[in-house]
Amino acid sequence: MATGVLYADRLWERTMQSEAETPLLGQSLRDVVHKTYTRTRPTELLSRVFSRSKTSTSNQAPSPAKTSRTASFDGLRGLACLIVFNFHFLYPYTQTTIHGYGVELEHGASRYLHQLPILCLIIRGRAMVTLFFAISGYVLSYGFLAATRTHRPDSGVARLGSLALRRWMRLYLPASISMLMVMFAAYFRAFEKGRKLNNTRYMKGVWEQHPPIFKTFGAQVWNFGKLWWAWQTPFKTMIYYNPYDPHTWTIPVEFRSSMVLFMMLLASTGLRQRWRLGLMIFVTLYMFAARRWDIATFTGGALVAYLHLCHTTKNAALEEKKPLLPTEDPPALIPEPPSRLRQYAMVAWRYFPLLAAVYVLSFPDEQGKKTPGFIILHNSIKWLYNDTFKFWHSVAAIVVLWCVPRLSPIKAFLSSSIPQYLGKISYGLYLVHGPLLHSIGFALQPKIWKWTGFESKTGFCGGIFLGWIFMLTVSLGGAHLFWKYIDMPLVRFAKYVEEMASTASTPQQGRRTTVE
Repeated sequence: MATGVLYADRLWERTMQSEAETPLLGQSLRDVVHKTYTRTRPTELLSRVFSRSKTSTSNQAPSPAKTSRTASFDGLRGLACLIVFNFHFLYPYTQTTIHGYGVELEHGASRYLHQLPILCLIIRGRAMVTLFFAISGYVLSYGFLAATRTHRPDSGVARLGSLALRRWMRLYLPASISMLMVMFAAYFRAFEKGRKLNNTRYMKGVWEQHPPIFKTFGAQVWNFGKLWWAWQTPFKTMIYYNPYDPHTWTIPVEFRSSMVLFMMLLASTGLRQRWRLGLMIFVTLYMFAARRWDIATFTGGALVAYLHLCHTTKNAALEEKKPLLPTEDPPALIPEPPSRLRQYAMVAWRYFPLLAAVYVLSFPDEQGKKTPGFIILHNSIKWLYNDTFKFWHSVAAIVVLWCVPRLSPIKAFLSSSIPQYLGKISYGLYLVHGPLLHSIGFALQPKIWKWTGFESKTGFCGGIFLGWIFMLTVSLGGAHLFWKYIDMPLVRFAKYVEEMASTASTPQQGRRTTVE
């Protein structure tokens, strides 16, 4: 007990010393009142004494890691990458993944449960790609916008320069290594059995490109280098599918869109807040009008980040205006609690934008002009876009970003362990799942159907489920290894190159490294 009293005396001395070091005139009146009350309250002092006495004889547990402000978007990215895997797994075996519910095709109407709006998002991979782009725009711009809004433009520009310098390495190095591994695997005939799946009865979907195979290793390397060079340039307006991994078409698109985003953010550095908002809206609308839906999704993500920051600042200002001391309103002024019906209506109103966004995100990849529920959306934009789903997916992805942080249950779920883990390995999963599906998956799936049966719906669906479980397990394992031994070392390498090339250390070098 004497030890506890001695610690109380020391605690009081340190408290008074810390208060003396911070002049009262440098603090707000609200902070002064709050600190004086909490630190001189007897129960508060005793709780500190006894908590210190209990922990002095035992090892103190480490404090939990702080959750990133964009953690929910990391989880959203992870789930989106899982959906991309689902899409690519089913892509060769059925075309129901690219059509909507009730569309009239040559063989009749297509009506399957997984084609229903919103439910179809578990397999709508192309919609998830636009969600990738929007999330990237949000995460890349959030730190810069937060710094400039708090009158720290030097910090924001330094962060922006760091991201721009490391962006090529962050995107291209992991993808180049994964394609190099595919080249070696192709030369040693790892894709031969999978290649035999083409033009068989099992191929009811769409066949994807397979890596070319050459007799000599020199010819294989030369072909890889030529195709890699054609793929890596960000200045092509047409999408380029590299046969060593067609799914990497997004990498040059992301790099080009990132550079446009950085240029827009840099141009807005010295602008007033309303002018910055106007610039971001103008650039996003212009990119949509110019049919650059990919860039518009990036700048739209940045626009949402800016609106979220404005909303947070406004709420903080309202919080400061609250009375310092408790007040009691007259009984006549106390508002009545809302009725249960009104509470339900308020909840529905909060979730309505998200429901509308995920409905639009369900826009089918093919035949949207004939799909019930989406014909009006198709006709409204067909004069500008041939592939109308690209426009609507992009708009919906931007709205989803706006909704996620404002809905606590959704945000909490996306910040939980499983979505966060998927977000951590998402880039690795995106890069490895295609080669694994084209090699192991294509070779294994016909054998599964020989065991379950292929002609009946039960056998077909059962074989699909077993193949999906097996390939998902293999892909997650490969993604974890890729993340641990390739992706993260490359992130550290890019940071090392930046620090080595920098003229002087900056305060931003100690911050959390953005691996977006």
